[in-house]
Amino acid sequence: MKPFDELRVVEIAGAEAGAYAAKLFADFGATVLKIEPPGGDTRRSDGEPWRAAASTDEASVGSTWAYLNTSKQSHVVNLSSAAGEAELADLLKQSDVVIESAAPDPLLPRSASIEAPQLVKTWISPFGVGGPYSEFRSNTFTDEAIGGHLYLNGEPDREPIQRPGLHSAYQAGTHAFIGTMAALWARERIGKGQTVEIAHFDGFASLHQHTTTMWSLAGHMLMREGNRQPGQWHPVGVYPCRDGYVQLSLPAARMVEPFLQAAGLGELLDDPRFATDAARATHKDEFDAAILPWLMAHTVDEIVELGQAVRTPVGPVPGMLELSRDPHLTERAYWAELQGSPDVRVPRGPFRISDHEGAPTAPPTLDSFDATSLAGWEPPAAASSTSSREPPLAGVRILDLTRVWAGPFAGRMLADLGADVILVEMPWGRGPREVPPELAQVMHLYPENETGERPWNRNGGFNKLARNRRGITLNLSHAKAQRLFRDLVATSDVVLENYSPRVMANFGLDFEGLRAINPNIISASMPGYGRSGPNRDWVAFGPLIEASAGLNSVMGYADSGPYRSGIAWPDPVAGMNGAAAVMVALWDRAADPESVGREVEVAMIEAMGSFVGDQLVAAQARGSDAPRRGNRDPNVAPQGVYPCAGADRWIAISITNDDEWRALCAQGGLDEFASLGLRERQAQHDAIDTALAAWTRHYDANGLMYQLQNVGLIATRVSDGRDMVEDRHLAARSFWAVLDHPDVGRRRYPGNAIWLSETPVAYRMPAPRLGQHNDAILRDELGASEEDLAELRASGAISDVPIDPS
Repeated sequence: MKPFDELRVVEIAGAEAGAYAAKLFADFGATVLKIEPPGGDTRRSDGEPWRAAASTDEASVGSTWAYLNTSKQSHVVNLSSAAGEAELADLLKQSDVVIESAAPDPLLPRSASIEAPQLVKTWISPFGVGGPYSEFRSNTFTDEAIGGHLYLNGEPDREPIQRPGLHSAYQAGTHAFIGTMAALWARERIGKGQTVEIAHFDGFASLHQHTTTMWSLAGHMLMREGNRQPGQWHPVGVYPCRDGYVQLSLPAARMVEPFLQAAGLGELLDDPRFATDAARATHKDEFDAAILPWLMAHTVDEIVELGQAVRTPVGPVPGMLELSRDPHLTERAYWAELQGSPDVRVPRGPFRISDHEGAPTAPPTLDSFDATSLAGWEPPAAASSTSSREPPLAGVRILDLTRVWAGPFAGRMLADLGADVILVEMPWGRGPREVPPELAQVMHLYPENETGERPWNRNGGFNKLARNRRGITLNLSHAKAQRLFRDLVATSDVVLENYSPRVMANFGLDFEGLRAINPNIISASMPGYGRSGPNRDWVAFGPLIEASAGLNSVMGYADSGPYRSGIAWPDPVAGMNGAAAVMVALWDRAADPESVGREVEVAMIEAMGSFVGDQLVAAQARGSDAPRRGNRDPNVAPQGVYPCAGADRWIAISITNDDEWRALCAQGGLDEFASLGLRERQAQHDAIDTALAAWTRHYDANGLMYQLQNVGLIATRVSDGRDMVEDRHLAARSFWAVLDHPDVGRRRYPGNAIWLSETPVAYRMPAPRLGQHNDAILRDELGASEEDLAELRASGAISDVPIDPS
């Protein structure tokens, strides 16, 4: 297996998702050749004007393009000519990977007909190359709408609002990177490349927290609640204070109580409306009104210091410029400096691997590639071909100690790709034996809202994330249980955990401790703020990380303060990057003649920082933070969410040029506006929105989506949970994972967004029941005696029912 820095990747200039997937390869050391048309990539001007220090003879490039194309080389090829097609074919026959992407238009892969047996062909598009929507057009705004994420953002009595930035492109690009690494890994076994296909829509469908699960299990529609976490968790949201805004992420009593006591608000705990999680969930307005006077009397720094002093997730809401100067990230050497006009800081990368950190360099000037160096590109070494269709990671063993969402999502992705993932749980990790029926009615995560006899095995949030794993319970504080865990480490490839930085070290199971057991182990940790820096011990949850990474500061209505997303977006972002980091670490170890283990760190704040990199660079190039714009865009008009027939039904429309505008006017009878150009449309956006809303409100959202797509417009419905679960395109692409579970029956869960032509992902087993595989693993594989197991059960070190941690 060749080292990572010997991989050769060709990126054919297309959309942002392909650029981001290729950027991950380039920033971590692979050679990435970006094929641009004569005159350059049409997206070179995207973002704020910026010029690299070495490109004084070339026109400025946009800050977005600069961020997405760090560390690459540029080569101009006219793919409209026969000579250009022949040159591309020759390049691909000497390469490991080709990445092609398109948006808003469907993808027509140029590599489809090129014979290159060792080549991995990665194709990224809004809806994939097959299915009822495969010819639809979509951009990052409408991706969020049809993908069910936009619906959850904003106030319940106003239109839902977008999450600003290129999040659709980043998630699709990260999925593509993981899938491409999986295909390269599989190539070592099957002796040939394969096609990797990523659809933006599939990606968003896989990244929901509870939206689709609540509908499929309990028939509950999760809805937006403004600056709050939808569901039973409260308070989790952005709150005003004396000199700005803070993010409170206190989803359960164990965090609410110490914060209120420290704030001198302990008497609120005596109020029956606030005394329990279920009570607060049904009295959110009253609770917020009770704490708001205290918040408005204190500063951001005072509130954050108090919250973190009692180890509760409380943090600031910085702007992008403030984030670029963040002392924690600076101390962690998170930034790479790009010299230019002006100098800018960019994230070094979403994860860290020992001896293999990202190191972004300046984006390329046009056609700066030295063509004579092509002679050094050799065809990848051939291998004996097999017909095995086992998933790529078959034979890799992972010990998964993660909980909540980010870590379990990383584990699920790796398990879907074929790894033998053993879930190691504390015997109390799934909560108590008894769940109050009234809490189940608020949570909507139990089938038919019923807890059943074994509620610890019926929670849909857990079962959605934990498929394809075997499960054991082990209290690592127990000496014999820890010895058994160490025996598992000795025969495993990866230990994956997302505890706070102190936990594994306290057990003697940090990287050094694990390496003493198994010199080849990969230790992958996923802390909120990293294992170093002034904020290393901050307690973190996804919504807090979203605020800390600056996203809340740019999100909101034009007349509002900052807003949070409707889901804890940094969790799946970190989860994807956790899977990506493990894939790279496995590759590094396999390419190392000594097979030395690797230390992996995926700090949630740094993974999220990479997903706002374009906005970070734009703010620095502009010298100011962007204003909150709701659903509008400075380069597109009109763009918005418009009401349709029915309660809370909406369509998202994005008009990117004059031809599209005239087509929309013809559909909607807006003749009075048809002659307006972009700047005139922007000036009259309010009037246009009013006219569009008067027209769209008479139409079914799904039907209007088809009507507008049929005339070539970028328009999609704004999907809610039911729309996602019942979507015909996802069904046609066999997206859903349908699994039988002894305690919940046959149920449908989100599938994996990575499609591999030769070694597809597989849904082999449902989530394990608590302690289901204790005997099979501890006794049959590790040799524990019946006496050992009896002692462990008697002490509570292992169990198949929840025990009291005290």
